[in-house]
Amino acid sequence: MTDLIDSSKTKRARTVTVIVLLASVAVLGVFLYFARLNSEISVQREALDAAKRVEVEATALGPASGDGFTICVNASGIRAVTPFNGNQYLATSGGLVALDDGGGIRRRYTTLDGLPDNDLTALAVFDGRLFIGTSVAGLVAFDGRGFSSYRFTRPKAARVITLVATQSELLIGTLDGGLIQFDGERFSRAVNSATGADFKSATALLPIASRLYIGTQDQGLYVWREAHIEHIGVSDGLPSPRVTGLAALANGSVAIATDFGVVTLDDGGKIEPLSSQPNVTSLAVSNGKLWAGLFGGGLIEVVANRASPDKPDTTEPGVKGGIAALPRSATTVSAGGGKLWALTQNGAFARDEGSSRPAFEPVAEALAADQVLTGDHITSLAFDRAGRLWVALFDRGVDVISSDGGERLSHIEDDRVREVNFLRFDQREDRMLVATSLGLVIFDGRMKQSLFNREKSGIVDDSIAHVSIAPGSSRSASEPAIVLATAGGLSEIAGGRARSITAFHGLASNHLYTSAVAGSRLYAGTLAGLVELDGLRVVRTYKTSNSGLSHDWVTALAEAGGTLYIGTNGGGVDALLPTGEWVSFADNVGRFEVNQNAIRIDGEQIYVGTADRGLLIYNTSARRWNRITSGLPSQNVTAIVSDERFIYAGTLNGLVRIEKRVIE
Repeated sequence: MTDLIDSSKTKRARTVTVIVLLASVAVLGVFLYFARLNSEISVQREALDAAKRVEVEATALGPASGDGFTICVNASGIRAVTPFNGNQYLATSGGLVALDDGGGIRRRYTTLDGLPDNDLTALAVFDGRLFIGTSVAGLVAFDGRGFSSYRFTRPKAARVITLVATQSELLIGTLDGGLIQFDGERFSRAVNSATGADFKSATALLPIASRLYIGTQDQGLYVWREAHIEHIGVSDGLPSPRVTGLAALANGSVAIATDFGVVTLDDGGKIEPLSSQPNVTSLAVSNGKLWAGLFGGGLIEVVANRASPDKPDTTEPGVKGGIAALPRSATTVSAGGGKLWALTQNGAFARDEGSSRPAFEPVAEALAADQVLTGDHITSLAFDRAGRLWVALFDRGVDVISSDGGERLSHIEDDRVREVNFLRFDQREDRMLVATSLGLVIFDGRMKQSLFNREKSGIVDDSIAHVSIAPGSSRSASEPAIVLATAGGLSEIAGGRARSITAFHGLASNHLYTSAVAGSRLYAGTLAGLVELDGLRVVRTYKTSNSGLSHDWVTALAEAGGTLYIGTNGGGVDALLPTGEWVSFADNVGRFEVNQNAIRIDGEQIYVGTADRGLLIYNTSARRWNRITSGLPSQNVTAIVSDERFIYAGTLNGLVRIEKRVIE
């Protein structure tokens, strides 16, 4: 009996032990589960905090010395207007402009005054400062005396397209970093980091009470309310995913402009069509009416299911009866301060909201009237025999200006000469060779045009990136040959005849960007390496895999004393010596993008135009690099030419003339 009792006690003890062990395991499991859960929550919280966090480089900007620098920018493109410290300010394609009480120019601010770039896109007043959006240099703040720069490094965002200020924060819409918010002390991405807010661009912003409407470039509309994001796209009723403007209507709904029409969105999320007017750039409400700016020029009043037939001043530019008509160029509409504004590529125009007259009066007329350059984006520069400076523009033909940059002598733009890639002056024949996307146009000394294209002349491709003058490779050709680097191969015009080679004949790629003559050899820069030619026969191809070339994408070439200097798209600058040895400058100046044909050799100096590092200068005697960034119209230097006293640098946003004495 005692044995049975002892056995029962033993079993009970074992059972208790097992239960205790199981309970301990369960407790440990629960503990580990919650520990892992807390860890996951912590990781998610850190990830969310990281997603919200914005890293910014803040810099106080001082004016450039200005000594020896003269800039020439086109400030006629007006992008935004706002009052600040008792004055009206304009954001223009050529800097910041302060207006006087009469609408005249009180002061202009450019990169010489401290702006990091002249191409301005947006304005808003917040926290006692004027905030300025730029097309390539992030955000700028102006306190009335000086400028401060905010460059977003995480996320990397440089293209600020719209700014809107609320009582508590500044909303910053970018094309490359989504929506960024600023409370006066810290930048964040609270909205853009929310679940479902995966948009990469913010083209239009409209805060209404606790809601925020966000238009995007290609993802439709997002609505932020009560810490929740909603997405509205084409499937929900938007005419297009490209939202170009937002406006609050008196009935509580929101007008949404796209490139394919205008719709309204009510509080319940219902979308109704408002107008089928295409190519609307912007919306604004003035005097109880909804106005739309048009890409093709002018404004319209938008009414239900139609665009108003009353189209004020969308005819020809000019002055009629003392009142200006709106030019036929892309127009942004804006309302504020009792005025309706039409901001165009050819100036700013305004009228009082309550005016019975439909016409607009010009504001700061000198911005358009006194412009020397027709466009902003310069692609090439060249002097002719008379000392006139030819300025090639990306999509506006050619300006011929005085060498001091103070006067436009003529403007050439037609069906042939519009998208210009390169200029080469032929000293021997006294003619200017103009490489365009539609062929080669030659201007003789009397400005008479001759066209060489694929259909007429048999060149390999009409899109010409570069022109060289080389000894003719044909035995019967006694005159120098014109060598064309094109998007479809290499063509040579000699003796009135065109001959061409392509990748079929040994070129590394059909897409050519540049060429240069060094001794008896011709070199061509391609998308896939540097090609050496003897006449029209490929001798060898240099690539990163078989030579000292730093990058296969060759964008610029220049020769001096038998040495070939090679600019690349990402590898910086290399040199190929007459001995066949390679020199890389990466250790001295780094790796970077050299712009297409933006290398100029002038004596001992080699000038290099970069995509984001300004103008680099290499002294071949001292073997030393210098860098110029301050005072340039843009850090993106696209073309270089020089004479005895000056260097002329074309940029993405204008021209600068630099006296050589300040850099030598």
